[in-house]
Amino acid sequence: MANKKVTKKPVKDEVKKVDEKTEKELKEEFFEEEEEKESTFNKVMNVILWIVLIVWMAICLVDFFRTHQVKKPIFTFKHETTKYEDGTVDNYLGLGYRIYFYNRKCFNGVEYSPFWTKDRSLKSEACK
Repeated sequence: MANKKVTKKPVKDEVKKVDEKTEKELKEEFFEEEEEKESTFNKVMNVILWIVLIVWMAICLVDFFRTHQVKKPIFTFKHETTKYEDGTVDNYLGLGYRIYFYNRKCFNGVEYSPFWTKDRSLKSEACK
């Protein structure tokens, strides 16, 4: 027998595999680009949220330390003074907290608490 060179002709299956690989590679590249876009967005949002959280904590701490020095808070947006027969209660509302300055004969002090708290001097036995 004579030596014949056998050349392989591309078979349809092989062409399909090459096309599928190309499609898969394209899909992977597309999704990688989308993931990069999402991760950039997520990183930016993460940084923004951390900055907002740190600023809020700084605001709360500044007002907290000022109230413990019996000074008026800086970062409050609502101030009410309730007058009673025996004195007054100053109420300051901040971002998530409430500060009370009690200046009554029956109840005297400073209170830094969550925004949902009520005036304690009303519940005090000495003030009834």
